[in-house]
Amino acid sequence: MIKKNKMKKFVITLFTFIISFLNSNAQDSGIGAVTTGDLFSGGNVILRGLMERDYELVLLNGEMIHGKAEGSPYLNDEFTKGKIIFDNGKEYDVLTRLNVGTQKFEIKKNLNSPTSIIYINESISIQMNNNMYDLHSINLENEQILAILENCVELENISLYYFPRKVIKMPVETGAAAPTTGFTKTPMPKWTEANEFLILKDNNWYSVPNSFKKLLSKNIFDPKLLKKYKKSNKLNIKKKESLIKMVTYFNSI
Repeated sequence: MIKKNKMKKFVITLFTFIISFLNSNAQDSGIGAVTTGDLFSGGNVILRGLMERDYELVLLNGEMIHGKAEGSPYLNDEFTKGKIIFDNGKEYDVLTRLNVGTQKFEIKKNLNSPTSIIYINESISIQMNNNMYDLHSINLENEQILAILENCVELENISLYYFPRKVIKMPVETGAAAPTTGFTKTPMPKWTEANEFLILKDNNWYSVPNSFKKLLSKNIFDPKLLKKYKKSNKLNIKKKESLIKMVTYFNSI
């Protein structure tokens, strides 16, 4: 009975925190107050206090290792102005940043307020730096994953998305001794960028490769038409604007 009461008290406290956070922000931005229906119809949003800035355990090749990874898991370390956009049309101004390592957004009411993690589902969008981000269930190389994607262009038959992500990589050990101690220096795991563009066509997901030859071999588009398009346009498959033009063209034919 005591455990049930404690759990009930915890849920009420968490719920009150969520309502208070978003309502105070809504008042600052001139937006209407948040209701329980906004938060939990369809399981829209859950906030959780962020306890640590760094990672004490890092998943590496299926194993857990102790220590902290070098580099940053964030798309940008600094918080920037953004919006939480509900599927009912309501919007709430926040400061936000994207942890691409964990695929979660972190938000603040202001720079001096506590940081919280926001778990989004398909009924929530996040706007950050004038880009819109949504949660997608994607199948890449027969692997089903949930990913936060930037919506580059969504058209009737073909869509283009940007998948910002980072992975943990362990540098190759050199065996070089530290100059002052004589002991071998153990290399630290590092956050490494693994960003990629994705194309959704006929309900199939395709990763855009880093070369035109590899793009041809994927047969996403008719190879003859793709070659013809490349000759007539300055196609750069590493640039978002160039890929948007390509996708728009093939969607129209």
